[in-house]
Amino acid sequence: MTADPLVALHGVDKWFANGVQALGGLDLAIGEREFVSLLGPSGCGKSTVLRLIAGLARVSRGRIDWPGGETPGEIGFVFQEPTLMPWATVFDNVWLPLRLLGQRRQAVAEQVGAVLDMVGLSGFAAAYPRELSGGMKMRVSIARAMVTRPRLLLMDEPFAALDEITRIKLNNDLLRLWEAQRWTVVFVTHSVYESVYLSTRVAVMAARPGRVIADLPIAAPYPRDEAFRTSPAYNAFCREVSAELRRAMGEAA
Repeated sequence: MTADPLVALHGVDKWFANGVQALGGLDLAIGEREFVSLLGPSGCGKSTVLRLIAGLARVSRGRIDWPGGETPGEIGFVFQEPTLMPWATVFDNVWLPLRLLGQRRQAVAEQVGAVLDMVGLSGFAAAYPRELSGGMKMRVSIARAMVTRPRLLLMDEPFAALDEITRIKLNNDLLRLWEAQRWTVVFVTHSVYESVYLSTRVAVMAARPGRVIADLPIAAPYPRDEAFRTSPAYNAFCREVSAELRRAMGEAA
């Protein structure tokens, strides 16, 4: 990691109330403006890492440091499911985090409109979730996470349920937004190919208990496009990450 640190997890253990140990001695540092993917077998604690960073759960042992300081308003979270309010319009779904902060609808209309424009939904502010495709619903979810102008964006397998064509399109759109906004992103995925395409680094996790066993830089320039997806460099990165994932799965056996 060459970027300035934003958040670092040191020797983090996480035990659940039922006695299951989700994480054991996990060390991970996330640099400012990095795009870091967490990759590993099911049950290795990837989502737990996001929840700990977001403050939605507490570490059992170890610590999480924020060298530059941290406030809840600086973190956006995109879940695997869009989790939209079905009775509310796209505008009102995106407005929700600002509404919870006490900001009136009219006062933030320009701000909400701007993020809808960023995700390509400027013409759908008055639509309801039932009128949207799966990809459009996920765009609303991303817009809702963006509207508070977060410093850190946490994304928990946001594209896993989408078809391949939509997934590739949203990968490209996400990179475009990341390059423009320069947040820090921590992205959970099960896909080697997605992790390599998106990331500056891929942290491979092994289970029982979850910990990082490989931290691999993806030293390819941005912007990335279809030419990168078909390049020898991309294939080489995918082979390297796949080898570490196989090792992780072997350790989880």
